[in-house]
Amino acid sequence: MARDPQVPLTDVQWVLGHASLATTQRYLTPLTDDVVASVLAHYARRADSQPGPRQGEPASLRYRPESLDVLFGTRPS
Repeated sequence: MARDPQVPLTDVQWVLGHASLATTQRYLTPLTDDVVASVLAHYARRADSQPGPRQGEPASLRYRPESLDVLFGTRPS
């Protein structure tokens, strides 16, 4: 129920009888696939908004896309 975007977390809190939303949140653990998808989406948004290295930042200090692919399992190592 907590993973359904149509159900507010406050409704889940009420169903479970928790007085505090923090209590409900303690029992929520993200799925690995969801975390990986969110991180990849984050880096895709950053890549779209940043045309290149910042002024004075060597390109060698940036993450290589192929390294991220291997790390997040989108490409075999």
